[in-house]
Amino acid sequence: MTMTKNRRRRRYIRVTAPKICGTRLLFKLDYSRKLKAYFSSDRFYVEYDEDIDSVDESILYIPVVSALIPFAWATGADIYVRKLDKTFLESLTKVKMVMKKWYPMLPFSTKVNVKEAILSRSSGTKYGLLFSGGIDSTTSYIRHRDKRPNLIMICGADVPLSKKEFWKRIKMEYKSFADEEGVDINFIKTNMRQFLNEKLLDAEFGRYGSDLSWWGSFYHGIALLGLCAPLTIAKHIGNLLIASTYTHKFKYPWGSHPLIDENISWADIKVIHDGYNLSRQEKIRYILKRFINGYGRYPPLRVCYSQSQYFNCNRCIKCYLSIIGLTLEGIDPNKCGFNIGSEFFVALKKDFIKGKLKLSDDYFFLFRDIQEHIPEKLDHDLYYSKEFFEWFKNYDLRRNYKKHRIKSLALLSLYRIYYRLPKSFQNVIFTLNALFYFTLRRVS
Repeated sequence: MTMTKNRRRRRYIRVTAPKICGTRLLFKLDYSRKLKAYFSSDRFYVEYDEDIDSVDESILYIPVVSALIPFAWATGADIYVRKLDKTFLESLTKVKMVMKKWYPMLPFSTKVNVKEAILSRSSGTKYGLLFSGGIDSTTSYIRHRDKRPNLIMICGADVPLSKKEFWKRIKMEYKSFADEEGVDINFIKTNMRQFLNEKLLDAEFGRYGSDLSWWGSFYHGIALLGLCAPLTIAKHIGNLLIASTYTHKFKYPWGSHPLIDENISWADIKVIHDGYNLSRQEKIRYILKRFINGYGRYPPLRVCYSQSQYFNCNRCIKCYLSIIGLTLEGIDPNKCGFNIGSEFFVALKKDFIKGKLKLSDDYFFLFRDIQEHIPEKLDHDLYYSKEFFEWFKNYDLRRNYKKHRIKSLALLSLYRIYYRLPKSFQNVIFTLNALFYFTLRRVS
């Protein structure tokens, strides 16, 4: 009797058999009552631009399991699926051991219950590359350009599903880029960041991560790779590249890391965490700069999450990082998708001094990387940046880092309280907050 009760109390997520509607892969989810708050939808989907009808069901389950498994580990929930690729199932155990060491405060008691584990095989020899258009993925493309990697871009990851016109512009730009380069490009659309309540996950688990977010510290590596599984089979891709963000010097847990990415596999697909030996500034200096100087071409860089402009807003921390890094190497940011003027670096210096730039562990690391690569004497003054670099070389970033860390942790604590309140109270607080900001904007 006790065993039966314990089983009933276990948290679970049951995944129905995949339904293919054209090129859309759809799953229905059934989950225990205690997990309900974490879900925004009971449906998960991935939409490809390639026929996946011939892909075995054991591979088709990989995208949804990849999207669920970090959440299941964090909450101790079991997952139930009908079929799954055996190699992928075994790889999850390896990744779990890595993340369990990183996050010992979380349960990791999940059991992936599979009725039928299939040992799949693939005849793929081509290369694929998860591609966002940012500095990391662009340099990975350049590094493996001779292998003609198939580019894979995802809507629903860093580009929200609601930004339809923006996504159209991205597709047009990078389809043109791929055509010029003579490589294939595929576009995937998914609700991977909408079917889970990511704000609640940030509030519950963000404090354990280096960037205080669920997406960055826990989720993005395994979830993005898993989305590609059916496509790799359909397009005969045997090697899948995912660009590194950091190097071994970054000592914090991160959702995409060689120990995670290169332990993930399905069929006989090999995942390669690319560029881990190069810092962001080294990628710009030794890969991107040589490509520009050698071919006279400036690749379009999309680093921004704001979607407020054509490509980049030029005002967020991700834009600042890229603009500073490019300018330091004498690369004109305006030829790579940015739009800055002669006053940019004067204003940027003021923002640093006033503490407007919010630095978490990851951004602190990336800005420090830039500082370490600033020479004693700069041989250019692109956009009047020379004075800024002379000042920034010895600027103490800890002022921005500590201030942001304290505020962010306090805010996450408030969010945890908010999400534990009854829904009716949450609605009242949300309404009052909206009225406050509306009144504030009218007054100002």
